[in-house]
Amino acid sequence: MSDNRHSLLETGNLLMVEERERYFAHLLRRARVESLDGLRFFEAGCAGGYNLRQFVQLGARPENVVGMDLDGASVDYCRARATDIVVHHGSAAEIPEPDASFDVSIAFTLFSSVPSEEISQAIADELLRITKPGGMVLVYDMRRKSPRNPDVHPISNADIERWFAGQAIASRSITLAPPAARIVGRRAPGLYGLFAAVPFLRTHGYHAIRKLR
Repeated sequence: MSDNRHSLLETGNLLMVEERERYFAHLLRRARVESLDGLRFFEAGCAGGYNLRQFVQLGARPENVVGMDLDGASVDYCRARATDIVVHHGSAAEIPEPDASFDVSIAFTLFSSVPSEEISQAIADELLRITKPGGMVLVYDMRRKSPRNPDVHPISNADIERWFAGQAIASRSITLAPPAARIVGRRAPGLYGLFAAVPFLRTHGYHAIRKLR
């Protein structure tokens, strides 16, 4: 969490996050959600808790926001900065929450770090289990290999369709390639949207899964 290369003080990183948040708002508007008050949110692999705090910033009640992470230091970091938000320590393959208890469940850059198909399927099953019928599971992850990190792997549309079979899935590419985004952020931040509009330059997938059953 101390890696300055991923700090939001880096303009390019902030631009990438803002693009993702605008798309999240678009999905909520399309679902005719007018307020986050009263809705419940869960994040698997919450890391430092940015998304959890962002849900509150957008209007969710802290007691309706729950996170989970395998890394104990990340859990401690989250708890120290948002004491009203519950954060579980453990694997998202076993989520200690009741069935159908969340309106929106998310997994952002989680599946690309999962080492096996079996665990990935278990996490997907758990996310569906805790999400209410008609609710959404949102998955944001890399769709190309990372030249700098051999420990992660791309997530394809086919992976999402396999893990969430039988649900309504809408997928799109998003996010200007991070190295390019950081250069644009330093030199011409106003051009981020122009470059991010080029499909070839987008490195991540955003998958909106509507739970049907």
